[in-house]
Amino acid sequence: MMYTYKMDKVCGIITEYNPFHNGHLFHFEQSKKITGADAVIAVMSGNFVQRGEPAIVGKFARTRMALLCGVDMVLELPVVYATASAEGFAAAACRLLAATNIVDSICFGSEVGEIEPLWAIARHLCNESADFKRILRDNLARGASFPAARAAALKSTFGSDAKIINTPNNILGVEYLKAIINHRLPLAAYTIKRQGATHNSDDFLVGSASAGAIRKFIQQGGDMDKLSPLMPKASFDIFRDEPPNCLDNFSPFFHYALHNAPTGISSRLIAAAKQHYLISDVLAAAKTKNVTHSALQRAVVRLVLNIRNNPLDITYIRVLGFRREKESLLRHLHALAALPVITNIKYAREMLEMEIDASKIYRLGLKANGVSEINELAVPMVIT
Repeated sequence: MMYTYKMDKVCGIITEYNPFHNGHLFHFEQSKKITGADAVIAVMSGNFVQRGEPAIVGKFARTRMALLCGVDMVLELPVVYATASAEGFAAAACRLLAATNIVDSICFGSEVGEIEPLWAIARHLCNESADFKRILRDNLARGASFPAARAAALKSTFGSDAKIINTPNNILGVEYLKAIINHRLPLAAYTIKRQGATHNSDDFLVGSASAGAIRKFIQQGGDMDKLSPLMPKASFDIFRDEPPNCLDNFSPFFHYALHNAPTGISSRLIAAAKQHYLISDVLAAAKTKNVTHSALQRAVVRLVLNIRNNPLDITYIRVLGFRREKESLLRHLHALAALPVITNIKYAREMLEMEIDASKIYRLGLKANGVSEINELAVPMVIT
């Protein structure tokens, strides 16, 4: 029998919600408004995120935060992509949204707040000229990090507007658009101007703070109640009751993994690990001007999780949760998706087994807080 249904207009957003704060709520609400969407589906990193860290609270808690704040469905970005470079992260997330065959647009935050300048840079980067490649190669040879070398090449071949790519949300936005071009994805793209505290700011503005500032505040032992004005109530209530995780909790697993690591691991990382125990101290000692801190963190996390450099093809769509009143989205997804839809983890294979291992290691990082291990096979998806 042919499947028939009323087609909703569905917007996709790419998120980490680490944790879900007022800026995320603004992004969600504006995305729905400017795209005219009937529903919003988020692709979210799981227990480990793109900065090369464990999420401050687990993926099921963050899924519940999102759903209670209005997001209609949350899909998991597989850990092999969630811990990849900006390019790999963005391409996988966009491909996953397109594979649903029910998402017709994406909307992301950016510092520039206009889509056309980002499209122009994305097109330029998808068609690198000989001059661009030469300047990039020369800057890398002089010891510049890849982001700095690419920015220099872009400035020389694209002009003064290349400075747009010097900010983190603009960088990710360009990568989303590159993914749409390179993979010919049937997704319209929209952007909204980022409001309030900037991405890497430690400031607490009136009702606004970056996720990084919130994490830093908690990790430094700050008073949780001071975060209440910065987060929607439903999100804050969940966050307050969850044990926080951090990268240093994985220091013993890092040293074990490094001891058994294959060849190709940075010699500076190995040397720093002989002098320091905590991952944060190792990273500080191993940092050089030609490697970003986030890139080093990703290398450490991928080592701990035993993730190799060659990502697998996306082979499934995992639903972490949905809002009960939007259950029709799940039916549409099952009927139309280009990939198998998983709502029960026991049906997953190779890539999903990586998620199980990552979750086990994540919980081990919380043992110092007296948190017991959870069998992910027994955790149902979140329905609110």
